[in-house]
Amino acid sequence: MRLLGAMTRAQSQLIGTVDRQQLFDGLLDALLELGDSEYGFIGETHLNEEGTVYLRTHAITNIAWNEYTRKHFEENAPNGLEFHNLKTLFGHVMTEGKPVVANAPAEDPRRGGLPLGHPELRSFLGLPLHSAGRMIGMVGIANRPDGYDEKLIEDLSPFLQTCANAIFALRADDERNQAVNELSDEQQRLHAILDSAYEAIITIDQSGVIESINQQGEQMFGYSGEELVGANVSTLMPAPYRLEHDSYISNYLDTGDSKVIGQGREVLGLKRNGEEFPVHLTITETKVKDTALFIGMVKDLSERDQADEKLRQLQRQLDKSRFGQMIGKSPPMQNLYRVINDVASGDWTVLIEGETGSGKELVARAIHAASQRSKGPFVAVNSGALTDSLLGSQLFGHRRGAFSGAIKDQLGYFQAAEGGTLFLDEIGDISDEVQISLLRAIESAEVAPIGQVDTQQIDVRIIAATNRNLADTVREGTFRSDLLYRLRVGRIIVPALRERRQDIPLLAEAFLAEMRLATGKAMNPLANPVMHLLENYTWPGNVRELKSAIQFATIHCRNDSISLHDLPPEIQHQEVATLQGASKQSSLEQDIVLALEQTGGNRTAAARLLGMSRATFYRKLKDLGIK
Repeated sequence: MRLLGAMTRAQSQLIGTVDRQQLFDGLLDALLELGDSEYGFIGETHLNEEGTVYLRTHAITNIAWNEYTRKHFEENAPNGLEFHNLKTLFGHVMTEGKPVVANAPAEDPRRGGLPLGHPELRSFLGLPLHSAGRMIGMVGIANRPDGYDEKLIEDLSPFLQTCANAIFALRADDERNQAVNELSDEQQRLHAILDSAYEAIITIDQSGVIESINQQGEQMFGYSGEELVGANVSTLMPAPYRLEHDSYISNYLDTGDSKVIGQGREVLGLKRNGEEFPVHLTITETKVKDTALFIGMVKDLSERDQADEKLRQLQRQLDKSRFGQMIGKSPPMQNLYRVINDVASGDWTVLIEGETGSGKELVARAIHAASQRSKGPFVAVNSGALTDSLLGSQLFGHRRGAFSGAIKDQLGYFQAAEGGTLFLDEIGDISDEVQISLLRAIESAEVAPIGQVDTQQIDVRIIAATNRNLADTVREGTFRSDLLYRLRVGRIIVPALRERRQDIPLLAEAFLAEMRLATGKAMNPLANPVMHLLENYTWPGNVRELKSAIQFATIHCRNDSISLHDLPPEIQHQEVATLQGASKQSSLEQDIVLALEQTGGNRTAAARLLGMSRATFYRKLKDLGIK
């Protein structure tokens, strides 16, 4: 009876618990009771970079024997203690994958010794945990009064499978970024088990009568447990699922032919208020005293559908907020669009000024697209990337033999842009000699290729751009004032990203959409804490840096939602909230509150979103007084 009672409590821990630590602490308590043991652990096996196995605990008895070990346990146990010494009793379990029974550890040659002060080890049992044909962890218990034997190992077999299923399901959660079509049927089943553990778990008998439902299930469907236990599970199903359900079970029990057992599928659930909502349902079977018990794992897909709708709304919003390839609806961008339309209506030269990465070339392309030259070529030249001699040749062309290496006639950018627009980026970096030639070309609408005396008429609109203050360079004597005045007939100043923070969410989601296509990842929209950090960063690299940051985060993200620790380190470590005069601590408090709101109060998920360990997250909650 004690064995049955402990097993029942262990199963209830697995079915009803969503917190990992609470789950494994409960399993360890059951294990110690089943094994009549003084202390023990449940752990997961991993491989290090050299391929050597080691153990990280999910639950372990606190047997600290001095202040140092007490402090070490309290600081590290919540995240898992690691054990790498394989020349021990439990090390043999990991390397051989077989049980180790040691009823006289002091004389056992496999024993690796104990630290000074360690509690006495009178007997030890180590058992491997297997799932899908491979070892994924182990349990260890110690100091059973009468020692350990094969009968106990046999009795513990169902319990070990429960522990293995829990570890494998949690491991699947860490690998959820893998595409579903690459997963085996077993992995898909484990994903469904884990996902539903954070949502709803319902157990029914072979007649379809509900025997238990966890708190998440009550919240999901809007019933209390008392109302549902004893009712038929079809209460939670709309037609036609309600009508088909009983026939599925009876057909399976009669023939063994399953249409739903072990298979994950999308169906509709029915809430108490009559609302239908999409769910992912996985049904598994277990035996209790030779009687079939079915466990339904239910994940609410409403958030996914809401996320899809949010993406559609975002696309509509982006369509309304675009000007050419530029994105933004803030007042500075609305003003920029008006100026672009103004300068595009004529054919005069334009100087675009703005910081690096602010989108000056996009502005130039927008001017070209809105002008009467839109059907002509748009030729972009990075002036700062070319040497003086090469820049002259590239701009105006050259004749064969004009200089060493000129083996044939070559058209220049001016000729290539005939009838269209020539965009000269980094114009402030060209030499005085090229400035003179460029000024002459603008004034006369003629160019003379290097090595040719006669000039050629050109029909080209000039748009130049710079991230420098050309008025300062004129005063310094490095840029010609007459050229500046010729270029600055039309003048556009592109706002820095920090001057239009209102556009950051639009830009970030647009770049994330591009990365979905580029990587094939089904990324969720950015969570509030992540967006909060992006909106408060100074962005010295402007839009180009934001795009790079989203690309970086998407590549490094290991699941379907970007968290704070996926962002580039310079963004993670910024002094946030200085723009609002708030303290660093209040910003952290705001991020934590936002993370809890985003995850519906799930502290484990909130800690993961913020890139913190669970222990650190709980400590921050306590320090900041957040309930």
